[in-house]
Amino acid sequence: MLAAVVMSGCLMTSGQGDKLRDDISQLSKRMETIETRINDQMARLRKVLDEATGLLARNSADLGSKVARNESDIAALAGKLEEAKHLLDELQRRLAALEQAQQKTTQEQQKIIERVAPSMPEDKEALWKEAQNRLAGGMREEARRFLRAFIQRFPTDPRASQAQLQVGQSFAQELKHGLAVAEYLAVMSRFSRSPEVPEAMWQLGESYVAMKYCTDAKAIFLDLSKRYPKSPRAPQVKERLRDIQKIARNKDLCTS
Repeated sequence: MLAAVVMSGCLMTSGQGDKLRDDISQLSKRMETIETRINDQMARLRKVLDEATGLLARNSADLGSKVARNESDIAALAGKLEEAKHLLDELQRRLAALEQAQQKTTQEQQKIIERVAPSMPEDKEALWKEAQNRLAGGMREEARRFLRAFIQRFPTDPRASQAQLQVGQSFAQELKHGLAVAEYLAVMSRFSRSPEVPEAMWQLGESYVAMKYCTDAKAIFLDLSKRYPKSPRAPQVKERLRDIQKIARNKDLCTS
């Protein structure tokens, strides 16, 4: 049986209607399938979005925590820097005070030196005169300073050997015979041709006796009489040798 269907001004048979319905049904299924897929994709997207949102939130929290820690660390470092600045300022103040105190001490020491050890004259004659004046006045330590300065500045002057001898004699007067011996030996070696050598040998022998070195004293007196038989000390040598011979066996007076 033919059914008349009016659609868009066209007549459609029942077969065509069935086919159309079948097409619509298939299209509906496809739409449902597509809709299901879309829904599934949207669900997955929502899940991904939720996960991303949660991760972002956690990261934001971690980031906030890290920022807070960094800010705390920065604040601590700033505090330490400020403390270091204060410490540096304090050290600089102390250093300045120390330098000032040291400068003051140096000035005071210089004043003491100028008072106790006056500057030496540059002139040779004035220097010699000052040394002799101090010797005469019993200021042996100061005299030695002037005498040594004379020897150092004017080693070729004929009085240089005399100055060296006087240094030794000043030590002997203070009973510092070990130091005196060194000065007498310096006369004999440094000024071996000077007229002070015989006297230096005599004084050396006397210091040896004072130090109880009788054997050394005997040897130097014998050498003096042999090398300088016409020395003013030559007549005294024989007598001095006899004295040494008398005390040679006394261990309280001669240890060697």
